Amino acid sequence: MNESRREWTGRPRFPYWEAAFSGVLMAWCFPKSDIAWLVWVAPLFLVLALLHETSLKRAYLLGATTGALFLLLSVYWIALVMKNYGNMSWPAAMGVMTAFLFAQSSYWGFFALATCWIARRSRSLALAAAVFLWVAMELAETYGYFGGFPWNLLGYAVQSNGLRQIAAVTGVYGLSFLAMATSSLAAWVILNPRSIRRRIVLAAWIVALAVGNYALRPPAPNEGVERAILVQPNVPLNEAAELWAPWRNPAPLAHLSQLSLEALRATPPSSGSQTAPPLIIWSENSAPFYFNRDAVFRGAIENLAREADAYVIAGATNFAGRGTTQPLNSAIVIDPSGNVVLQYAKIHLVPFGEYVPAWLDHVVGKITSEAGNFVPGTSYASAPAGRDRIGVFICYEEIFPQLVRRLAPRGPSVLVNISDDAWYGDSSAAFQTMEMARLRAIENRRYLLRSTNDGVTDVIDPYGRVRATLPRHEQAALAGRFDYESAETFYTAHGDVFAWACAAVACVLMLLRLLVPHHPWGQPAGFNIEPQRNKISTQ
Repeated sequence: MNESRREWTGRPRFPYWEAAFSGVLMAWCFPKSDIAWLVWVAPLFLVLALLHETSLKRAYLLGATTGALFLLLSVYWIALVMKNYGNMSWPAAMGVMTAFLFAQSSYWGFFALATCWIARRSRSLALAAAVFLWVAMELAETYGYFGGFPWNLLGYAVQSNGLRQIAAVTGVYGLSFLAMATSSLAAWVILNPRSIRRRIVLAAWIVALAVGNYALRPPAPNEGVERAILVQPNVPLNEAAELWAPWRNPAPLAHLSQLSLEALRATPPSSGSQTAPPLIIWSENSAPFYFNRDAVFRGAIENLAREADAYVIAGATNFAGRGTTQPLNSAIVIDPSGNVVLQYAKIHLVPFGEYVPAWLDHVVGKITSEAGNFVPGTSYASAPAGRDRIGVFICYEEIFPQLVRRLAPRGPSVLVNISDDAWYGDSSAAFQTMEMARLRAIENRRYLLRSTNDGVTDVIDPYGRVRATLPRHEQAALAGRFDYESAETFYTAHGDVFAWACAAVACVLMLLRLLVPHHPWGQPAGFNIEPQRNKISTQ
């Protein structure tokens, strides 16, 4: 009787609805909904559905349903960008979106398939494996289709400021591990709610999270001594951006220079301490700023550096080699003497935005004038700034932990991110990218100075706290303070060791499933105490 009760407990009556509900809850964890506490229970309903599923085919579809709905609610703006800036009709834009959802949700499908397969032998083993399989799935998303698309990984929704600090060791994947482990433990209790031992284990886990969050809380924020001016130019998109061409109309460029100088003059150096030259940071934007081919633009930022006695970082377009037509999305760093100390070319380009796969070149329109032609950079370089260094990354690169850690300089340094999120309009995308960028500051324990075209422009400290910000859709300059930090984190030094270890453990647990002749850890999916009814679909 007890076994029969345990088999019934927690069985979803409508598994596809359960899976869809998990997808909705996960989407609500992220901006603009921002119901972050849901991250601790959002995967639970999908997990319960998988534990009782008897068909591997249906298990895959349950996972894909969760993933597709989560992505649809999270990155719906892909269709908007394709329609508004890719010159596509609504049916074509929705077709591209559908193809994207189909491909990206397959990660979730394979996670669900593996979890269900293990649950056939032991549900408790499956619950343990699911935690490691989830991290392995996120690692696959980081390195997979189209060069990876690790957007809104589960760990980004963990807003507990103390717990977030483990990212300095594990990267964002450690936070995903904590969230998924909580749902797995909750499912373990639901399978046998009368078990005092299981309830004690879950309660102990929750207490451990609370204690960890308190113990790992960051120190009180300190005012930095170095000065930074982050310029938010609010450059319009498409044809309107051509009015900013310096060789045609130098007025907008001159205004940005004046805005930068005025903000710097209004921000005096810190008293009682010797400081380095300030930083002036102009965002990535859609204006036709060509550094090596436009003497007006180049002269303007070189003069600004000399007049302000500052390092100037500006987004511009360069070209690969002399006389070529292969553009590079670049960040230029000018020292206070007006000399170029770094021309960083963006390494990880945006699919369909900065390049169009050859097989879709005549189907998808070009979002910017160079789109479809941009070529990636190859050098993980940083800019010297006296005894300090400046690590720069551009826009979309902020969602790739392993890329930013390679751009984080050793020794006293600061991270700079220039971005243009105007393409997303008023969707949630700009706020999602800001949340992901905050983890890059924690992972590498560096200040992050983030200058965007129309927001979100902000100064983020090494513990992921936003210290200063600007309103969106305004042309303005943000005066912020920071410090060059020199501590090297485990994540900066060793990268995705934790995530790869989780993937290895997932493989071991799947192997263990093959070696377990019975089910000492729990009842398998479809199990019934009457042997003649113990039939499981192999579809």
